[in-house]
Amino acid sequence: MQNILKEYFGYQQFRDGQKEIIDKVINHRPTLGVMPTGGGKSICYQVPGLYLDGLTIVISPLISLMKDQVDSLKSMGIKAEFLNSTLTSKEKKRVEHELVSGQLDFLYIAPERFNQPQFIQMINKCNVQLIAFDEAHCISKWGHDFRPSYQEVIKHVMSLPHHFRLVALTATATKEVQADISQKLGIAENDVVETSIKRENLTFKVNNTYQRLNFVKDYVKSNIKHSGIIYCSTRKQVEQLSETLDDLDIQNVMYHAGLPKDERERAQRKFIEDDIKLAIATNAFGMGIDKSNVRFVIHYNMPQDIESYYQEAGRAGRDQLDSECILLFSDRDIDLQKFFISSSPADDEYKEKQGEKLRQMIQYTKTTKCLEAMMIHYFNPDEKLEECGRCSSCIQSEKSYNMTTEAQKILSCVARLKQKEKRNMIIQVLRGEQTPQISSLGYNELSTYGILKDYTTNECHHLLDELRYKGYLNEHKEILSVDQDAMEVLRGNVEIMTTPFKSKPKEIVDIQTIADVDRALFERLIEVRKDLSKELEVSPLSIFSDQILEQFAKRLPESKKEMILIDGIGSYKLKHYCPIFIDTIKSYKQPI
Repeated sequence: MQNILKEYFGYQQFRDGQKEIIDKVINHRPTLGVMPTGGGKSICYQVPGLYLDGLTIVISPLISLMKDQVDSLKSMGIKAEFLNSTLTSKEKKRVEHELVSGQLDFLYIAPERFNQPQFIQMINKCNVQLIAFDEAHCISKWGHDFRPSYQEVIKHVMSLPHHFRLVALTATATKEVQADISQKLGIAENDVVETSIKRENLTFKVNNTYQRLNFVKDYVKSNIKHSGIIYCSTRKQVEQLSETLDDLDIQNVMYHAGLPKDERERAQRKFIEDDIKLAIATNAFGMGIDKSNVRFVIHYNMPQDIESYYQEAGRAGRDQLDSECILLFSDRDIDLQKFFISSSPADDEYKEKQGEKLRQMIQYTKTTKCLEAMMIHYFNPDEKLEECGRCSSCIQSEKSYNMTTEAQKILSCVARLKQKEKRNMIIQVLRGEQTPQISSLGYNELSTYGILKDYTTNECHHLLDELRYKGYLNEHKEILSVDQDAMEVLRGNVEIMTTPFKSKPKEIVDIQTIADVDRALFERLIEVRKDLSKELEVSPLSIFSDQILEQFAKRLPESKKEMILIDGIGSYKLKHYCPIFIDTIKSYKQPI
């Protein structure tokens, strides 16, 4: 493998995650690779494809990128072609002949190609060794760019007679999306390889300005020699901004789905070939752009979710050089995104999910926490966090409150709880709350019990967040533990500052942070969810997350009116999923 990497691609070493994915693929283990944009995902199928004696089929939704990828492989002496709607009849016949005669190492196709019986007949005659799903988040309904055709192709792929290997690759997949992709492609949990989305050459910024046009004009003028992309939410905004910059003699191309195909292709080519440095575009532009020297990405409006934002912002700095990702935000953007969700033809469940994602996107625009750390936590809640020191939050936050004493108390409490409790229990102990569970576990006997009794639940959450985002607390499956770096805090060698947060009157300790989780009921609810998921043929977590089931086991709701008060319960789930859980709770509560 190392020789192939060096001989064809010129690299001495594999990047993080690449070798692990390749080894799994070679050993016939269906694998999902989640790696950041610019992290070298294509290597994960190109190297094993060259190692294996046969054909590698790359399924990609990005027709615009296929030619660039094939040209890149051909430039290295690799036999590669693509089949898509851009080919002439003569070109198509030539590629098909090379395919069936065994001349190709790689074939790039769009998922729709599998709907053609003639194509499947040709593939059946080939020595298919590996099938790669590129941009695999498009498979999942919960992904930010779901494509039904990509999901439908799976049944055709799985019915092929070959004993092929399989790999799926994406840059943006939450845990829920990963689980959905894995379930659909038969990928085991141990064969999901996820590397950090952290990219130290990117600086993330949020600018809550009402003068965004002036900001863009000034910024572009001062970066006139650099390549950049400005994303707008609507075609009209793209055209207006492009026209304004034209009037200022700032060369730019505009790109949106409403333009003629040849005009879009011409704009894309001018941008990729550096003839024109600036592209103004909707989100129709970007995922198929293989341009490594984009120095800045500006979002003129807030996107609908963090996945979309990271995917688009991640176009910057693919050459590993310093680049900026700037989000211009105003509260008016919220109404626009809510309109997009409500007017979508999707079902209520999907709209509900998108509404939750929008709330998290809004939180990103308003947080005082490190933007990079918040994004990492969104995609992988278990990853160790630290402040980047570069983003607008790290630089601008007025952290004038010294929380070192509170930090020492919290870290001591987590340690005395033997680092095996979740956040809510930790807060209950810190605030000295009186619950049967705390008494039964003996936590009310600890020296740290009630050590923050004068702090509200929200204030405790703020303090815990600060320690988590600074890397002094780690998280694994919602269990908090003390990082080894926290010893310097406990010894008094490090001061921890945060934004002022104590503004509310003292909360009475008798008001519980959250009720106890009835573990026996929780386990029963998990079984109900599992049975329901099998019946509906969906993943269990798409019905209700563990967090919501915990809420059921705490609040014990016995009616839809009580259920709807719980975060994450929308009208669709209330109607279709909740009744069986209500029945389970009622049955559990009935005396024996």
